[in-house]
Amino acid sequence: MLGSLSAAYGPQGWWPLPSLAGVDGRNEAGYKAAYSTPVPAGDINAAQARFEIAAGAVLAQNTAWTGATRALLALHRAGLLSPEALTGVDEAILCETIRPAGTFKTKAIYLKALSAAWLGFEVETPSRKRLLTVQGIGYETADCILLYCYGQPVFIGDAYARRLLLRVGFFDSPQGYEAPRLAAGSVLPSDAAFLAEAHALIDEHGKCCCRATPRCAECPLKADCPQARR
Repeated sequence: MLGSLSAAYGPQGWWPLPSLAGVDGRNEAGYKAAYSTPVPAGDINAAQARFEIAAGAVLAQNTAWTGATRALLALHRAGLLSPEALTGVDEAILCETIRPAGTFKTKAIYLKALSAAWLGFEVETPSRKRLLTVQGIGYETADCILLYCYGQPVFIGDAYARRLLLRVGFFDSPQGYEAPRLAAGSVLPSDAAFLAEAHALIDEHGKCCCRATPRCAECPLKADCPQARR
């Protein structure tokens, strides 16, 4: 299945870093034309990249990535894309800066909570349990941080993944977040780079074909999908 998605959509280059648009082979949206990979531990800019990914995961909650990108760029241009800067910035200024991400008052609170906890995460890789104690970080956000920031091999059971797994017959009824994460994770390679690209491909497929109203005629998985054969 993932091979078919890779052939259809190509390397996804997640996680995008809008602050590095046009740098190091990244396009204007911060994507690299390469297979997805967690932040390399020895990279000179690893700490900054990890924080930008985590902030992006918070800003992308319940909104399109385009809005999160605009908010990240606004933070970058204002010199606020660091835990130190976000901890000290006035909340009203922060709200206005991240307005493009939607629900900006709530996300401002979440970003400040993330920033307050973040310095400890740079000393020691956080556990999933620890991440979930931070205000505004739920299962999906925590798993995105673990996978893309710290290279922990976790499957992200987001809405796109749950929809796809249901339609291809992996489940026979709708599921919450944890069941698909655990089930898919048990049969997929325990490899962070593989799971990073898998998540990116599944999300791209969910946006292009496997929508709430599916575009089965265009689907690269239609030969193997019970939904498409109906």
